[in-house]
Amino acid sequence: MKYTDIPCIAFRTLLLAAGLAFTTTLAHAQGCVVAHGSGLPTLPAMVDVNDPTAAANPWDVSVSYRWFKSDRHYVGTAYQAQRDAAGDQVINRSNFTDLTLDYTVSPRYSVELTIPYVSHDRSQVVKNASAVILDRFSTQASGLADISILGNAWVFDPASSPKGNIQLGLGVVLPTGQDDVNDVFETFDKPTGKIVAVRHAVDQSIQPGSGGYGITVSAYGYRVLGAGFTGYATANYTFTPQDTNGVLTSNTGTTVMSIPDTYLGRTGVEYAVAAEPGLTLSLGLRVEGVMVYDLIGKSNGFRRPGYSVDVEPGIGFAHKRWSARLYVPVAFQRDRLQSVPDKQKTASTGVYSQGDAAFANYEIIWSLNYKF
Repeated sequence: MKYTDIPCIAFRTLLLAAGLAFTTTLAHAQGCVVAHGSGLPTLPAMVDVNDPTAAANPWDVSVSYRWFKSDRHYVGTAYQAQRDAAGDQVINRSNFTDLTLDYTVSPRYSVELTIPYVSHDRSQVVKNASAVILDRFSTQASGLADISILGNAWVFDPASSPKGNIQLGLGVVLPTGQDDVNDVFETFDKPTGKIVAVRHAVDQSIQPGSGGYGITVSAYGYRVLGAGFTGYATANYTFTPQDTNGVLTSNTGTTVMSIPDTYLGRTGVEYAVAAEPGLTLSLGLRVEGVMVYDLIGKSNGFRRPGYSVDVEPGIGFAHKRWSARLYVPVAFQRDRLQSVPDKQKTASTGVYSQGDAAFANYEIIWSLNYKF
């Protein structure tokens, strides 16, 4: 196992904060360069842990949505401004919608089922033999993504620990999303000097599913700080023991796609503007990414490992059985790390090799919850 591909200070700080415990309003997560899921923790247990009517209303349904446009290319932490200047950058427009049903078994234990749906558009250019741009075209993928089931447990009895607690989660991710969606690509045919259509798998970043099973572990903590402030931290990691999914990549058509581990962490402070109508403001840090090396199993095949670190302002509203939240994470650090194939190529040729990846400047994430 190698840990150098984790953004050390940011992610380990988040993990430590989750272990120390901090809010009643945020919690599980998903990924980055290959970004799957709404990226927003579900709210039920945190919102209603001290609700005296929780036993009468054990069910919670939530809809979470995430949008971003990734078009800024990075190699390591270096922004590839020449891609924008040349107009040949890849542009991903991604939409993630998660439908989550949560059942409170008891004040201390709950279980949740998340059914995700995705819709992606990937725009890229085709060039001739002289690297002159001939056209820009798009490929798409949409449909059911990978369903997850997660069990949660509060470490301390919520009734006796209303000002601070830690919640731990363990679950599975099922390969229900299609991992081999095909579409029509434009490519330059040198013999004829014309653009021809070729059909093959779309890029890994817009495939609905990963093609493998996952094991998700999560930690969430909160601490009431006083004067209307509550601190929070949450960390989520998905292990993917399987190596590759057998689907050839779209960029070369010869490399099999990897099934990478992913992680997400958040920490910050929330302020209760007013008890009624339940308006809150929050400000935190967010880090999410794809590992270079999986913690379990091999790490062969094509993947774009890396991470982004964001400032994450948010606003929340709660009234009776309803609650809603909006977050707009803004990235201030992005890092496309050297992948295993990059490292292998560097070792075999003696020439340093590192691919690039496109990141988003900002995201829009919202959720709506109803308890019944």
